[in-house]
Amino acid sequence: MKRSILLILLLSFGLTVTAQTEDELKSLAIAQAKIACEATENSDYETLFDYTMPEVLELMGGRESALVMMGETMKNMENQGISITSSEVIEMTGFAYEQDQYRCVIKNKVVVKMSPEQSTQSISHMFGVYNPELNRWYFIEGAQVNNEAIIGMILPDLKTSLNIPPDERSMIDN
Repeated sequence: MKRSILLILLLSFGLTVTAQTEDELKSLAIAQAKIACEATENSDYETLFDYTMPEVLELMGGRESALVMMGETMKNMENQGISITSSEVIEMTGFAYEQDQYRCVIKNKVVVKMSPEQSTQSISHMFGVYNPELNRWYFIEGAQVNNEAIIGMILPDLKTSLNIPPDERSMIDN
């Protein structure tokens, strides 16, 4: 009888610790997604790439090449009068432990000024994978996870039950 009670207590404690750990991981994912969004809004690509899946950076030719590419792309946009005016986390819409890793989906909103009169508002999703050794979440645009050709190059063995809805875009007046 004592062994049964001890086993129940240990199992209950273990489930509580796991639940707390998952809550902490969810909070960390949201906090780190906010850092990535702020970095996007502030054109701080060094910080943004700290939270970008390393496989994405490798596909771009490495971190340094990715920084050059991103800088040139944003400079070209700026020359055309296009700029990111806001990037923010809305909410976490999914969380799971699959294929031996924690993953999440975070809904976000990005507003891009297209002209003095209009902006594009995008509601999209970030797909995150947790790296426990670094206590860091790495993100990729959710649309890329749904693109079989791209995700096959980045994470070829990815299988997920998490729902990543398609992006929603709309024009808004400034």
